[in-house]
Amino acid sequence: MEDNDYLAAFAFCVTVDAIRKAQGKMMPEDLPVGSMERMQAEVDLIEDTLRMLGIAPDAANGFQDGPEE
Repeated sequence: MEDNDYLAAFAFCVTVDAIRKAQGKMMPEDLPVGSMERMQAEVDLIEDTLRMLGIAPDAANGFQDGPEE
């Protein structure tokens, strides 16, 4: 991986974390390993990351690429 790719990926992760913190959401690493709260925070983090990538998570229909119609 080139340095620019690494820096872009790192910046993306930091951005997702900052937005979550501003929204008052818990980070998985702040919760006890194996707890339901941590598992839910992990799912929320994945969903937030997918939203930032433009992929809308939808529990009923799976993951949809792009805006919903």
